[in-house]
Amino acid sequence: MSERETIKTFLLGTAVKFTAILDVNTVTSIQISIDDSAGTTKVSLASMTSQANKVYTYTYQSSTSDISGYYIATIKIIYGGNTTYIQKFFILVERET
Repeated sequence: MSERETIKTFLLGTAVKFTAILDVNTVTSIQISIDDSAGTTKVSLASMTSQANKVYTYTYQSSTSDISGYYIATIKIIYGGNTTYIQKFFILVERET
């Protein structure tokens, strides 16, 4: 039986941090793209930052003018002659007034 990952919810205007922990020693590149539920690209192939051996992060600063809904982050990892994609979903919602 596989485990389901919980989809996290954040308020519009807050920062959303992504962390990739890799099982390969050397990567050629690791990039992230983020799209909203309307298909609008918010981030396109931004480089993730190396924090430690095999650990990379990227922080997306959402805006209060972004739309509420599901977002998808696609992490593209290139190592050796291989390319791997990892997708993470998250939700942005408006702050209650």
